[in-house]
Amino acid sequence: MIDNIKTILGSLVGKKKPSDSTVSATLLVKNLPSDEYYTALIEVIKAVSKINKDATVTLKDRISTLLYVDSQSVGMHSKLCSEFLRGSPRSKSFLPSILSYWTELSNGYQLCLRQMHSAKNFVVDGNIELATARALHHQLSLVKWSALRYISAEGNTWQQAYHLYQFAEQEQFHTKRIALYDRLNSSISPEELLIQAAMLHLAQTDNLLPQEIEAIHLLLERLVEGVQLELQATQSEFQYVINLDMPAAPQLLRRGVLGKGCRYWSGDHVVNRLADLILDFDQGIPEAFARALPEMSLDLWRDMLQKLSTRWSQDGGKSMRRHERLSSTGQARVEVGFERIAHHLKVNRTLPLGDDNLVPEWRVNDTSEVGMGLIYIGRAVESLIIGRSIWVSQKDRPNQLGIIRRVQRLPEGGTRIGVELLGSLPLPVILSENEREAISNHNGLYITQTNAQKGKRVFIVPKSFAKPGKLLNFLANGKSYQIRISSVISQFEDCHQVEFETLERLSD
Repeated sequence: MIDNIKTILGSLVGKKKPSDSTVSATLLVKNLPSDEYYTALIEVIKAVSKINKDATVTLKDRISTLLYVDSQSVGMHSKLCSEFLRGSPRSKSFLPSILSYWTELSNGYQLCLRQMHSAKNFVVDGNIELATARALHHQLSLVKWSALRYISAEGNTWQQAYHLYQFAEQEQFHTKRIALYDRLNSSISPEELLIQAAMLHLAQTDNLLPQEIEAIHLLLERLVEGVQLELQATQSEFQYVINLDMPAAPQLLRRGVLGKGCRYWSGDHVVNRLADLILDFDQGIPEAFARALPEMSLDLWRDMLQKLSTRWSQDGGKSMRRHERLSSTGQARVEVGFERIAHHLKVNRTLPLGDDNLVPEWRVNDTSEVGMGLIYIGRAVESLIIGRSIWVSQKDRPNQLGIIRRVQRLPEGGTRIGVELLGSLPLPVILSENEREAISNHNGLYITQTNAQKGKRVFIVPKSFAKPGKLLNFLANGKSYQIRISSVISQFEDCHQVEFETLERLSD
């Protein structure tokens, strides 16, 4: 089947008759196997790439082929995106194809616009408007997926989106709602697409979970409806600005941000609508959002909505920072992940930290009373997940246990990590279930009240043990106790923090 697809795709390029390419494209999408959508989509991307490189394809043939192939293959692409976000098996290998799909089609549509401009008397018809809107959608999808990978979108990515919007504005269809795909039963304007991406960027996504970023994207479909870009700043309390002439991301309006290419919109409209939405969530998750993102709990929704109300505020949330950060330098030894930390502490607990134990890939960048910033220049970035536990040790300082709260991939290379500290000198403990004591042991981490950040003891256990009322055997420093989990304090990505009560001392 795939060999047949390659044959059909190959016929797309180099045809002199427009009708031949249209027929070839029709045959292509009709023969795409739904059960081999990953392989088939790769072939589609290759074919679009070849069309983009073929200067002999006419504008009519190019735009009709791209629109049709895009319409018929978008379902397969959506499946890949969903599987990647759910973390399905093999899904990490999908990422290059996911990004290439948007990149090649956006490039193809932009080539159509350049081809149109080269004509003496060009006419902007429905196909051109649709191609522009889709190109803008694909280009801004690259911005969103950069955020999902904790990468700041390159200036060129924004600049291409701005050029597409400027064309729509020039031809006066920037506010026209366009149905991108028939199957979606919805429409959106180029202006709304741009504002959505801008507001997502302004949500400061570097310390949000991927599902939170997806949820914000969904929220923005409602929040930006009717919001308009203006040529002049207005008298509202606070505003955002995009400079269409600069390869830079949108920002909160500051003094001196003026220019012919600047477009402004009010933050009041978005924040007021967000406040109304917060009231809706007080009654539970609205049905539309529950259907779209079932993995988001009500508590996570509410927490995320509160974050947005702060970050989209007049000062972008800067006034909420309660602890001063101090610059700090020095290499560190770091372990990431609950099980890795517990194993390391059991094996190396008595080993002093010297220069030979430090890891050059890690260094401390800044510290505060409750956290620290790290820079990682290694390649193993997959383990750096928001909400995951992390252990940091520096020479002549007590080792610290914390939780990753911020991840930002740096353009110059490396990754910046923000850590919330739970406490110092975590103690590895052995846990076992009473009825299975002889079968298996499990790891735990314990920080005494003296060493805990908030002055209350910290007890970290595997997720399966975080159940109020659960009885466990607790072994530490050669002493064994029977304990009962009383409550769950915090839920992290790879473990949970719980409170417990000691029932009795067991024989050693």
